[in-house]
Amino acid sequence: MGFFSRKPNYPELDSNNPAAEQIQEVEEPLKDLIQQVSDPIEVVTSKDHAYVFIGKPPKKFGVALFENGKVQGFVTMAKEKGLEPAVALKVNEKFRKAYEQNMAAERYKTSIAGKEIVVTPCTKLAEEVAQIVSSI
Repeated sequence: MGFFSRKPNYPELDSNNPAAEQIQEVEEPLKDLIQQVSDPIEVVTSKDHAYVFIGKPPKKFGVALFENGKVQGFVTMAKEKGLEPAVALKVNEKFRKAYEQNMAAERYKTSIAGKEIVVTPCTKLAEEVAQIVSSI
């Protein structure tokens, strides 16, 4: 990247960090996701789930979640649940607000399948995303 690059330089995710173990638990579906998208990926780790922000949050992004070894995108989930587009937009706005409120959280970088990803082991953000998902 050039001199004026706005890409943050996060520290490497240490293998002793609990988030590294959580990333290992979702590594296979994460590899599949990485092969499907060219946008940046940020994984928010938690004990039970991993949530993925795809793109450039908080402005332009998508959300996916890893559950039972599978990836499910928010758009697909919204369609399955029969959410009206206006309601889906409101939910997406909740994701945006949760992300913005946790912008100061520690972030790390690691490589999966040859692609650098961001790992955010932020319990508060994970809880907020989980609450939003469960409200759908």
